[in-house]
Amino acid sequence: MFKFANNFNCCKAVHCRNFGVLNSQDYIHKSTRLGYLSTACKSCGSNPPWVNNELVANIIKEKLEIHFSAKLNHCPKCSSYFFFEKDTRLHKYGFTSSGRQRQQCAACGSVFTKANFKKNKQLQAVLSTIVNKQETREAIKTTGLSPKSYYFYLHQLSLILANFSRINEEKIIERKYLGLHSEGKVLSLKHKRGVYSLISSEINSGYILLQSHNLTRTKLHTEDNYQAHSSTIVVSHDLESTENMLVDRYTQNMKRKHFEQLLVGELKALTKCSLIYPDKLAYVHFQLLNAFTRKSQKYDHFIEHESTLRAGALMASLKEIKKANANVYFFVPLAKAGEHINGKKIGWWNDRWYSNEFAAYCPVTSAGKKDTAVPLKETNDVERFYSYLDRNINKGINSFNVINEVFEIQRVLFNYGELTEQQSRANRIGITDKIYTPESLLDEALHSINA
Repeated sequence: MFKFANNFNCCKAVHCRNFGVLNSQDYIHKSTRLGYLSTACKSCGSNPPWVNNELVANIIKEKLEIHFSAKLNHCPKCSSYFFFEKDTRLHKYGFTSSGRQRQQCAACGSVFTKANFKKNKQLQAVLSTIVNKQETREAIKTTGLSPKSYYFYLHQLSLILANFSRINEEKIIERKYLGLHSEGKVLSLKHKRGVYSLISSEINSGYILLQSHNLTRTKLHTEDNYQAHSSTIVVSHDLESTENMLVDRYTQNMKRKHFEQLLVGELKALTKCSLIYPDKLAYVHFQLLNAFTRKSQKYDHFIEHESTLRAGALMASLKEIKKANANVYFFVPLAKAGEHINGKKIGWWNDRWYSNEFAAYCPVTSAGKKDTAVPLKETNDVERFYSYLDRNINKGINSFNVINEVFEIQRVLFNYGELTEQQSRANRIGITDKIYTPESLLDEALHSINA
């Protein structure tokens, strides 16, 4: 199985000799010189905040189960994760008394019968409640199902659509080049509940590859439990000049306790779970995003101009950055069309910014420290998905499982059903040439899984 990074406490200054180096003699671990725990690098003077590696590892495991596991019609004992593990082989192993084919797993020897997922009125009814944005209580009443049955079919619907989506996405990870675009968004729910969510898309199509939120059922220490009421989200005031807007953003970042301290205002967790801080989610999310990049010969990652995301993105791409196979860029949409920035040094670190006709961008990694053409041509796709989700999600959700299932259902519906210039994101990325309604998408997903 693919191995995730398990230690994030190192220098993250890309020009330092200790960049990504663990346990350097130049480090002072758990330094408090600047008023917060950090890994002080005496070589370059940087002080990246101390990371609870065990917490990140536990959240990665939890999110891996949510986003990439539960392969349908595979061995129930050693079912592999999508993209991260190779499937074990299955062999035909006779028939049941009713004539159904048995299968035996070559790895563990388990004998089982593949499930036959059928389209039924219950699945269709639950899908209809999602499409019609019904509150859970109203949805249960509309379908005529008991609460237990409604949640059962909601879970089944999520598994079916997620499996269909991941099966098709296997085509994406085989590509020689991949461009990614990531931003963080706050999704507010009722009664001051909500989540901070990281969303990553493919840059040419706007196809949403991964969305992960900061809710967890992992047991947390008090200091890891998000309890902030204030906000340090960067708000751009000068919308007439991109350069002034960037200066403003750097100034706001400097006012934080440390550069990765993103606070997103008052958020309450759902029932029986907790919220982690956004900087920890960044490490988790970008490790999981390796599902799509690890087979690419080269990839570019454009991240929102937010210091909280920088460290997580760099650590996820560390090996490829050092081999000059991956680049990480900050970006912001241009304040006005036709504005140009040509290598201007901005901010505390003298970051060098450029622009094309779509956005201003800053090469974070050493491989791109010059004015080269970048493939980023669209900066609004993550915003479009966030707006879609904000409009279509039931804001009364108060269940960890339900929010995971609904988020995944909506991701698939958006990718396959929302059209821009008469094309869906799935059309534009090249994994289907069909246009789907929610009902036809369910039909296709069932057919694909059963086949």
